[in-house]
Amino acid sequence: MSDIHASALRISRRLAQLSPSATVGLGGKIAALRARGVDVISFGQGEPDFATPAVLKAAGIAAIEKNLTKYTPVGGPADLRAAIARQVSAATGVEYGAAQISVTTGAKEALFLAFMATCDDGDEVIIPAPYWVSYVDQVRMAGATPVIVTAGPEVGFKVTAARLAGALSPRTRAVVLNSPSNPTGAVYSAAEWRALAGVLHDSAALIVTDEIYDAIVYSEYARWLRVAPEFAGRTLVVNGASKAYAMTGWRMGYVAGPLPVIEAIKAIQSHSTTHTASITQAAVLPAYDGSADLSGEVAMMVAAFRERRDVIVELLREVPGVEVQVPDGAFYVFPKVRGLLGRPLGTSGTVCATDDDLAAFLLDAAHIGVVPGSAFGMPGFLRLSYATSLDQIREGMRRFAAAVGS
Repeated sequence: MSDIHASALRISRRLAQLSPSATVGLGGKIAALRARGVDVISFGQGEPDFATPAVLKAAGIAAIEKNLTKYTPVGGPADLRAAIARQVSAATGVEYGAAQISVTTGAKEALFLAFMATCDDGDEVIIPAPYWVSYVDQVRMAGATPVIVTAGPEVGFKVTAARLAGALSPRTRAVVLNSPSNPTGAVYSAAEWRALAGVLHDSAALIVTDEIYDAIVYSEYARWLRVAPEFAGRTLVVNGASKAYAMTGWRMGYVAGPLPVIEAIKAIQSHSTTHTASITQAAVLPAYDGSADLSGEVAMMVAAFRERRDVIVELLREVPGVEVQVPDGAFYVFPKVRGLLGRPLGTSGTVCATDDDLAAFLLDAAHIGVVPGSAFGMPGFLRLSYATSLDQIREGMRRFAAAVGS
C-alpha cells in the first residue's frame, strides 16, 4: 500500500487514549470459549437474567403490528417524554416537563451525550473510583480530562466530602455520582449526599447522577435530588429501562435536566442517532405512563437478587485471601483479592501478579468469567455479577475456591 493510501486510513487523535470496554471484551472471550464447547460460567454480564415483562413485550409486538416503524421526533415522542417527566418528578420531588427529557439509545448514550453537550477542551470531570468502565473514556472523547478520586473499601466505596473537596478546581465542569454503584453496589445515604452537597454548593459544576440501578436496592434508597433539590438547575439525571425492566437489549435510556442542556443533547441526537427504535419506545411506554403495574415483577426480581447476593457473599468469604463487603444495591459484588496475588494458586502453582492476571487465570483454569477491578479504576479487586442462577453461583464459587486454594 502506498504512503498516500496509508495516510487515508489515519485514525483520529481523540481515539488515542480510548480503552476497549473490559466488560464487552470479556463477553467476547466467553462467547468464543462456549463456541468451542467449553462450559463457562459468566459473572461478567451487567444485565438481569430475567425476561422483559410480558406487558412490555406485548406493547412492542402491538407497535410492530400497527406499523409504528417510522421515525419519531428527536429525543422521543411527546407522550413518552411526558410520562417519563411525571415519573422523574415523583421520584425526585422536582417538577419536570416533557421538554426536559430526552430518550436515548440506552443510558450509556445518555451519558455520552451529556458529556459531549457540556464539556470543552480544558474542562475537568470528577469521577469517583471504582467507576463504571465507560465514564472515563466518554469524558476523554468529549475533550475533557477525567479527575479520578479514589473511594475504596475503607469508605464503603463512596466518595467522601473531604476527598471531593480536594479534587474540585476552577476547571471542574462536572461531577459524576452513581448510586447504586456499578461495580460495587454501594448506595449513598441521605447524610452522605448532604455532605457532598455542602462541598458542591459554591462550585459551578454540573452534577451527573447515574441512577440506572435505582430499582434494585436492598435497603432504604436516598436519591440525590430528594436530598439536595437546590441542585435541580444543574443536575442531569440519567436512567432507563435496561435494569429495572430487564430490557438491556432494547436500548432505552433517558436524561432529565435543565432545558438548555436537554436542547443541546437533542441537537447532537439530530445529527447522530436521532432516536432509539420506535418499537422500543412503544414497548416501554406502559412502564412509564401508569397503564401497567410492574411493581410486583420488579419486587420479585429484587428479592431473587437479594438471595443471590447473600449466597455469593457468604461463599466468597469462605475463600482465604478474599475480602468482600455486602452491597446495598445493583447485582454486583466487588471483592478484594490482593491476598491471592503474588503467591502460588491451586494445584498448578500459578502466580498472578495483578487482578488482570487473576481474571485470566480464572477463565483459563476454572472456566469462570470475572472482570478485573483495574478496569474500574481499582486494581486488586474483581467484579462479579450475580445476575445468574443460584446453581451457577454455587458451582462458580466452587470452581473459584478450587482454583485458588492451596
